[in-house]
Amino acid sequence: MIALAVVLVVGPLLAHPVLRDQVFDESSILLLITWTPMLFAGLLSWGLVWSLGRRDELDRRVRIAMEGHPLGRELAWQALLLICFVLSMVVLSGVLAFYGKETGTAPDLAMSVSLVSRLLFLFALPLLIMDRSGLTVEGKGTLMPTVALKVREPWRWLGLIPVLAATLVIGYLMVPYIGLPAPSLTLYAMLLAFTFIAVCEEIFFRGMIQTRLEILLGRWGGIIATSVVFALTYALIQPYDAVSQLTGTDLMHDTGMSMLTYATAGMLYGYLWACYRNTWINVLLRVAIFVLILPPDLNVGI
Repeated sequence: MIALAVVLVVGPLLAHPVLRDQVFDESSILLLITWTPMLFAGLLSWGLVWSLGRRDELDRRVRIAMEGHPLGRELAWQALLLICFVLSMVVLSGVLAFYGKETGTAPDLAMSVSLVSRLLFLFALPLLIMDRSGLTVEGKGTLMPTVALKVREPWRWLGLIPVLAATLVIGYLMVPYIGLPAPSLTLYAMLLAFTFIAVCEEIFFRGMIQTRLEILLGRWGGIIATSVVFALTYALIQPYDAVSQLTGTDLMHDTGMSMLTYATAGMLYGYLWACYRNTWINVLLRVAIFVLILPPDLNVGI
């Protein structure tokens, strides 16, 4: 999986001159804004868990929760749902773009596509298949929703510290240049929509996919593999997604840039999940980053 990640970065860099120019001409900006805050927050999280956490005990709870599950079959279901999600973004975007032009509501419909597709394929259907009132379709019990969403141990909220640290560093680097959006009903609606999006994606990518891949591939194998899948998903849906931050030049460009940005962010999201198994911490970080990268003029596509 590491080899695949390297190929997905190096391949587009070698083959795409626009991406190569962007990365090497703006490498210091990419390093500072995309990589440095994530690395800093990851190291801080490691120190907190090593000194104050009880990750071994938490890992045992996860293994017990997943005991007896047909992991390969469940991952196959999740892969199918992910493919359906990408296809739904393509189809719904095309349909609603046509009607949006007729009615003049294309931007609102674009956000609706993002929400509906994620709620259906990354949240409702996965929960129906993986957690039918406590039983999977294979008849196995699942305790993971309780582990991930009902966080009662105080130390599992220590992840708020690296979340705050990453947010402050990114804000310090970006806000002086792009500013912050002014409070408005549009901003509040976007925040609510993106919170739902973040919840759906964190439950699906980290709570479901990464948890299973960690058991099969080890902690870092699961984190890296999930980060690659996460980045590739955003590269594929970019032309149809209202919340993607890629430029949309072409698929090769978007794949390379996504591996350098979304995969890097995914590594931190994955590591936070591996440390705390606390979905709410991941969601909070993603919403905070979303606010910081919003353009001041919310009429600009995001």
